[in-house]
Amino acid sequence: MNDEKPIALQAYEALADRYSALAESKAENGYIEHPAMRAQLTDVSGLSVLDAGCGPGFLSSYLAVKGAKVTGFDVSPRMIELARTRTAGAAKLFVADMSGDIPELGAGEFDIVVSSLAIDYVRDWTVPLNTFLRVLKPGGILVFSVQHPLGAFLWYKPPSAFGVQYVEAQWRGFGGAPVTVPDYYRSFEEMINPLVAAGFVVEKIVDAKPIPALKETAPELFAKYSRTPTFMVIVAKKAGA
Repeated sequence: MNDEKPIALQAYEALADRYSALAESKAENGYIEHPAMRAQLTDVSGLSVLDAGCGPGFLSSYLAVKGAKVTGFDVSPRMIELARTRTAGAAKLFVADMSGDIPELGAGEFDIVVSSLAIDYVRDWTVPLNTFLRVLKPGGILVFSVQHPLGAFLWYKPPSAFGVQYVEAQWRGFGGAPVTVPDYYRSFEEMINPLVAAGFVVEKIVDAKPIPALKETAPELFAKYSRTPTFMVIVAKKAGA
């Protein structure tokens, strides 16, 4: 049994409304991570999709509009409230912590599991990856984004580039008082090896790059993130026909 605590719950409860209102207009989210994830999810109509760590429902809403049957959960109750508003009843949403068991999710229930910048907050990926494997149908796909190890190393400046390390950062870009957000820095091998150990087959790794629209709205950020990656998208498959 994993006794992992949701380290970022307090921070995201404090940030929820500001994050929901502003993230889509931020370079890192709206112009890099969101389009990078959506590029891997082009044909979801009629498919059952689990949005793990759905936040205020950005991806859940997009998937529902594309015709997917969406279920989502998040550790933050306020994020779930915002996601319910954003999806307008088009997704089944509930509060849950991916670092523990989630009995609401049935075995082989989903064609796709997506997770957007959420699994980073779990130190031991064993439980969430086993959950994702359990709830996916044979041949099902896991698509998730994480902080890129290079960008995260330059941002957090942990004492070593190896392993998994607790880190913190002050978020100042969402208005209001700054919020200290705890996280885990994770090296590349600490991402890929747990996936393989869980039984996934890694199909694709994408260094997320800014879309051209950012060059028009924020050319300095476009240049910065065209040189140094900030996020990475990983696509993995559950074995089976």
